[in-house]
Parts: sequence; structure tokens; C-alpha cells
Amino acid sequence: MEAIQGQMRAEGMGNSVKALRRNGWVPGIVYGSGMSNQKIQVQGRELDAALRRQATNKPYKLQIDGNTYDVMVNELQRHPVMGNILHADFRKINMNEKIMTIVPLLMSGDPELGVATLVRHNVEVSCLPGNIPESFTVNVDGLNIGDVVLASDLTVPPGVELGVDPTEVLISILPVKAKSEESIEAQHEAEQVAEAAGSTEQSKRV
Repeated sequence: MEAIQGQMRAEGMGNSVKALRRNGWVPGIVYGSGMSNQKIQVQGRELDAALRRQATNKPYKLQIDGNTYDVMVNELQRHPVMGNILHADFRKINMNEKIMTIVPLLMSGDPELGVATLVRHNVEVSCLPGNIPESFTVNVDGLNIGDVVLASDLTVPPGVELGVDPTEVLISILPVKAKSEESIEAQHEAEQVAEAAGSTEQSKRV
């Protein structure tokens, strides 16, 4: 389990949110059962590194001023252009109690015919925090147009329960979209222009 280092956030003019970010800190909050909301700050680079090493849907150890909390990353606010983390919310959890969370759905392979399309990009699960799968990967090799992958087709580890109906469609194999008449006409015109340009260039050389 990855650890995230931080400290309590002091109040004061020199500790405004903007000042913290200028100094490399990410303001945040930790909350949950048995504790009141606590304002904290974590080093941006360390937080980024921890999130690269472990999926955000897995539990983390949050170490604040000598205290360690088992937490889930509840929300990350990122800059819309730069992508850096502006604020982080952590939810304190009990590792011995089941929680509901979301697991990404991934695909591998290629269908025999058609295009594999994700109907859902993730599925809900219920399990102990230590049993949360990082993702579900479905191999679509050999599937054909009209085939579907249902929630019941997923390989679910022991101790994990799906929070979706077993008959829900997760992946659908669809026909390859034919080019529109407009795009075909535009391509034809481009080919004619390229052919004319080639003829002109050849005449210049002669």
C-alpha cells in the first residue's frame, strides 16, 4: 500500500491556498467515521509519484504529523490546462469493513469482425479495501459483430461482489462505420488535386 506524507494545514496569511501551491504543496482535507474534517497539505510531487505507482481506486496510508490513516482518494481537483493537482480529498476507511468503489473496465485484443465499443468504462464493486481490483480486463479476440460482453462474463476475484446487474451490457461489437458521402467526395477531390499537381510537376521537369 502506497504512503502519502503530509501535515496539518496551519491557518494564517502565509498559509493561503495560493501560497501553499506556490511552495509545492497541495491543500486537502481528510474526513471519515470517527473524526472531524481535518485540513491538511501534502507535497505535490510526492502525491503525483504515489498516484503513478498505485491506482487511485486502491487504499493509501496517509501519514499526518505522526498519525497514520487508511484512506481512499475521494476526489482530485486538477488544473483544466496544466493538469496539476489543485486540491485532494481523502476519506478515512476501516480496512475490515466492505466499501463500494469503482473499478475501470479495459479491453485487450481485436474482434474477428467489427469494432469493440465500451458501453461502460467502469463498474461498481463491493469488497474489503485490500481486495479492490485495480481493473477488469476483457479479451475481445474472436468476437464478431452483434456479440456483447455482459457483467456476468467478468472474471471477479474471490471476496469481490459486482454492484451491477449480471445481464448489463459492458462491451458491444459494432459494425465499422461506412464513410459518409461527403467524406468520400472530399477524398475524391483531394486525390484529383494531388494528381493534377503531380502532372504539373512532371511537365516542368520536361
